[in-house]
Amino acid sequence: MKELIRRIQHEWKAAKDAAQARCMERGQYEMAQKLGACEMFRGDESLEELIALMFTSQGIEFLTTNNFPSLDAFRLFKKYHPEQFGVYIDSGKISLSEARKVFLIGDSTAELKYRETAGNRVFLMHGAQASIIASGYSVVKVEKDGLSNVSYIVQDNAKILW
Repeated sequence: MKELIRRIQHEWKAAKDAAQARCMERGQYEMAQKLGACEMFRGDESLEELIALMFTSQGIEFLTTNNFPSLDAFRLFKKYHPEQFGVYIDSGKISLSEARKVFLIGDSTAELKYRETAGNRVFLMHGAQASIIASGYSVVKVEKDGLSNVSYIVQDNAKILW
């Protein structure tokens, strides 16, 4: 596991450097400087710590904007059962209720139901799909890459945020 995390950290560094170069080319110097200074991912994290980084605002923005990591790289983590931390990689059809943090990746199609008064976060990458039913006073924040799809039904006073 440690070697796999170190490998992904090296790939992250390369992706971060490429994103920084793109920002410089576009004249986005402040963003380029922030990317250059970012040392969020050290490479010595546990799987749980790595997933916690993915669920941060900066983490999900970097992942979805830079298409990082690749689907093949995500699949290397499947044998470590990341679903225990809310990450579903090639999980087929699943149904979840009141899942506060969900990251769907690849061949994962989820029916997600929310009713409780709470904030929830749903992220999708690499062609994952979700059908969200939000009701009551639930709030669901959704972020996805360009390959993934989300459909939703909002009832009562629920909110879906993009």
